[in-house]
Amino acid sequence: MKKKLIAFTMVMLVLVSYLFSGSNMKINAAVKDDKPIILEKPSFAYYISDKASTKKAKSIKLNVKSSKANNISEDDQWLKDNKLTLNTYEIPNYYSNTTGNLPEELDTEWNNLIITSAFYDSSYIYCTYGADYSEGYILNIYNAKTMELKYSLDFSAYRYSPQYIKADYDFIQQRINWATIKGGVLYISHSHNTYAKSSKNMNGYITAIKLSDNSVLWRTKALVSNANNFLMVGNVIVTGYGFTDEADYLYQIDRNTGKVLNKQLLKSAASYIIKKGNFLYVHTYNTDYKFEIVQ
Repeated sequence: MKKKLIAFTMVMLVLVSYLFSGSNMKINAAVKDDKPIILEKPSFAYYISDKASTKKAKSIKLNVKSSKANNISEDDQWLKDNKLTLNTYEIPNYYSNTTGNLPEELDTEWNNLIITSAFYDSSYIYCTYGADYSEGYILNIYNAKTMELKYSLDFSAYRYSPQYIKADYDFIQQRINWATIKGGVLYISHSHNTYAKSSKNMNGYITAIKLSDNSVLWRTKALVSNANNFLMVGNVIVTGYGFTDEADYLYQIDRNTGKVLNKQLLKSAASYIIKKGNFLYVHTYNTDYKFEIVQ
């Protein structure tokens, strides 16, 4: 009887060990072995698919409550002064010897690429990867609760416009700035950080991608989004575009069609846009705005 009990115990230990090992192997396989889905080259002009919604959103009314000069892009001070939070993680940086604050379950490397940004919402964590910190063309999307990898997408085809100034090639790679998923659609922004003329004005887009088949529902016209983030206010996407010697605007994009609903002139280019209560806070290079959202 004692021998049978010992044998049974050994079998159970082996089984439990196998189950846990198998579980870990499955998680690791999902994270390490899945190959990113390579997306097709997009349009570099306004595009809308016949799969897109025909509904038209209405722009939101924004009243300027304050417009204050800042000390040239002191992001942390702006956040502190207004009690705001960015939904971003600090990534590890080998050059500055910082470890960051990423959840340990997330990959800091992916297929020999390093993580270049990480941000989140209530449902997902979005991580971008590239060969160096200036890039970000692979997007891994993890479940925010389980940390399970849900999507891995390769936006290599989005990096370079079909026409550009050859001498500026090293500066026109468009990286992923921000992304969010709503209703099974991925909304994602791409831009490079140099003059628009370098890429023949084909820069600064938001694209809506249907995740069930990875088809593009719409893509905005150029030069509407190079802010570090964008946000949804109902069926309106609020974003910003601007650069040195270029016009700086806060844009409202129709979430259904990708068309520009409204634009509001800013003193310099928007870097961050955050909604708190019934107010929209916009941080730019030299000016901080507070808008009231009028319902």
